[in-house]
Amino acid sequence: MSRAKQLCVGVAAGGLVGLGSTVATVAVASADTGNSDAGSSSSAVKAGSSTAQPKARTSPQAKAVRTNEALSQPAAASRKTATAGRTTTATSAAELVSLALSTVGSATPGTGHSRRGVVMTASAAAATGNNATVTTQSTTPTHVLVIGIDGTNLSAILSNPDNVNLQALISTGTTAASTMVGHTTMSNPSWTGILTGVWSETAGLFNNVFTPWTYDKWPTIFNQLETYDPGIQTTVIADWENIAQIAGAGSIPADTIKFFPKYNNSWLDTDDLVGQASVDAINNTTAGVSSFNFTYFVGVDDTGHEYDAGSPQYAAALTNVDQNVGEIMAAVNTWNAAHPDEPWTVLVTTDHGQVPWPTIRLGSDMRAHGFQTPWETTTFVIANGPGFEQGAINNTYSNIDITPTVDALFGLTPPSYSAGKPLMDLAGSDYKPVAPGFDAIKQALTDAIAMYGYPNVVTNVALDLRTIVGFVPYFVYTVFNGLTADMSGPLKLPIQFIGALLYQATNIPAQIIARLTGVTGNQIIPPDLWPYTTVPGTQPEPPATAVPTPVAIAV
Repeated sequence: MSRAKQLCVGVAAGGLVGLGSTVATVAVASADTGNSDAGSSSSAVKAGSSTAQPKARTSPQAKAVRTNEALSQPAAASRKTATAGRTTTATSAAELVSLALSTVGSATPGTGHSRRGVVMTASAAAATGNNATVTTQSTTPTHVLVIGIDGTNLSAILSNPDNVNLQALISTGTTAASTMVGHTTMSNPSWTGILTGVWSETAGLFNNVFTPWTYDKWPTIFNQLETYDPGIQTTVIADWENIAQIAGAGSIPADTIKFFPKYNNSWLDTDDLVGQASVDAINNTTAGVSSFNFTYFVGVDDTGHEYDAGSPQYAAALTNVDQNVGEIMAAVNTWNAAHPDEPWTVLVTTDHGQVPWPTIRLGSDMRAHGFQTPWETTTFVIANGPGFEQGAINNTYSNIDITPTVDALFGLTPPSYSAGKPLMDLAGSDYKPVAPGFDAIKQALTDAIAMYGYPNVVTNVALDLRTIVGFVPYFVYTVFNGLTADMSGPLKLPIQFIGALLYQATNIPAQIIARLTGVTGNQIIPPDLWPYTTVPGTQPEPPATAVPTPVAIAV
């Protein structure tokens, strides 16, 4: 089974600076990457139908520049019934093994908030108890699109004039050069924060192993919206399996989940499939019905793991996403023109940055993030749509504000435990550069990026230790999950069982160390000791006729 993210390992000894102090540390792989191949992709022409296909690709210098007027458009695929819902890869025998494993030790779930949605319709509010606040639902349909670009440095967006579409969103919206310093710069914990409004330390996450029970305790934005109003169309399109799994977790999963495994051995081609499917989803939006779409691109992050974030390949992967963003925004603009009373709000963010230099490599991949350098902890948020000032900067924004913002846009008051705030509530900190134009915005954001530094030494060391320790069980899980992914027959279950035992033998000590280093929401002994879960919404590969002879990308 091809997967959007594979294991990357890198072990390094290096000096780690914290507030002017240097401590020795070991750098372990971010464990976030795939066998990215940004240097090789197909030149297939993107089909004009609603079927996702990879686009034609040339060198960045020769690429057609897309217009930047866009905010999204519509076209045809009927809304799917929910394909989500967590299941395990285990057979019925495996379920018995899981049950047996779950009886080892105390597997009682930790205490916390309700496992159900924390915001509900007014008629259900009286039964919800604490945390739930309901506002009057607007009669005007709401449309929100969140675009997640994994492992993306804001400085890389700003410095390359080929990124015309993201730069246009910055010029016509409000942008933050934000920081997540003091929090784990790993993808699964960070995207969980973005999609729940709860920092990873509270949610109990510190590596990239998907834990479905997390979202029973901390509902995702999909759970919250579906509980509040099941009529809201919620759609998730992604090329990393963890995103699809998060979308399918919790009380009520997203209505439509599409997961694209790695295609053509190229993350750029896979990102193109995500982009086309996202255009189709916007084109299919039903007028008069509220909708929330989350589009996620993995190619930039995985290319950074293979080549580093300062490489031409990383720049090409980002420009490829930018072109997909341009097509998505063209669809949004077309929709807005046809339905002026139902405009879209578009939010763009990342989960962490990456170091722009080569690091220690094992196999084809290297450590690119997971620690506390300013490159890794600097993030960004772009907010574009009604109510957001054009050409403004607001560095009080954070990616943890995404879920509270979406809540508020749909008429919900964010749950009381939310770590973030609706971006609209932070408008008092908006400012504009004195000089007009994108160059002034670019300089102001670059100056903001330069302000960020390291956490204090104690926090720095604790987070580094947590990343290193958390990598060990993830490594075991990845090895056995990959080993059995395409396996069938009598050997699969015994191998999975051995993997589950070894995983928990490393996971439980790691959970103890995570607790000691500040992860307050984790469960030392998880409620389900069987770590393997399926990925909802997995899409078949496009027809073979759509795949021409691969050509090298000119960079």
